[in-house]
Amino acid sequence: MGQNRRHGTDVSRNAINESLTRPSPVSLSEDEIGPMPVVDVVDGDTVDVWLRFVEVRVRERAVVTGYTDRAVRVEVSRRDGSTYRVWVWRGAVTRAGRER
Repeated sequence: MGQNRRHGTDVSRNAINESLTRPSPVSLSEDEIGPMPVVDVVDGDTVDVWLRFVEVRVRERAVVTGYTDRAVRVEVSRRDGSTYRVWVWRGAVTRAGRER
């Protein structure tokens, strides 16, 4: 049988999420982030985070780069080498699980 050239052979959660979410994730607005000062984080914790895209919501692995009292800024690395920095609600972030 031939190789699937359209989709390749990678059917991991990350590959599926990336195929569904080609555009950038939706970040919180400045009003949603709030007026509190942003605490920048160097060498932040690895977390699992729910990201909002226009067409779908996905759970991804990310690194914390900053936070306020109600929002967290995370950096998500993609398999193609690109990265996204996006603000999400604090409740969308949990400690990184072991299932990936």
